Amino acid sequence: MQRKSVVQLILALFLGSAASAENVGCPKWERGARYPWQSNAVMRDDQFAWVILDVDRSGYPFRCRIGKNNYADNEQRFWLCKQYSDLWRGPPAKDSDPNTRRLERFSLIAGDRHVRADRKARKLWFKEHPAERPECYPEPSRPDRMDLGR
Repeated sequence: MQRKSVVQLILALFLGSAASAENVGCPKWERGARYPWQSNAVMRDDQFAWVILDVDRSGYPFRCRIGKNNYADNEQRFWLCKQYSDLWRGPPAKDSDPNTRRLERFSLIAGDRHVRADRKARKLWFKEHPAERPECYPEPSRPDRMDLGR
C-alpha cells in the first residue's frame, strides 16, 4: 500500500511540473481581463457593466457596485457583483497606497456577433505575433473569464 502512495506522489509531482512547464513564459492574466485581440466595443446582444470595487490592501473586494451597464434587471447585476467579489482579486497595495482603494473594471459578456469577431481577430493576432503560443491563451468556460485562475 505504501509503494502505491509513493508512486501516486511521484506521478502527481511529474504531472504538476509538466503542466507548469507548459505555461512557462506565458503572460499572467487578471481575472475578468480580455485578451489583446478582443475588442471592448459593445456590439448588439453584448452585456456590459462597469464594476466598481472597494478593495483592501491585499486586493480583496469588500464592497461592489455596478456602474453604467445594460443589464436587464437587478438580479443580473447582483450575480455579476457576487462573481467579482468571490473570484476576482485586485493587485496588492503598494506601500504608498491607502488601506482601501476603489478599482473599476469593465465586464463584457460577448453576444454571438462579438464572439465571431473575436474568433477572426484571434486568428489574425496569432499570425501577426508568431512568437505567442495559443496554449497561453486558453478559452474560458464562462464568457467573462472569471474561471481563469492564472
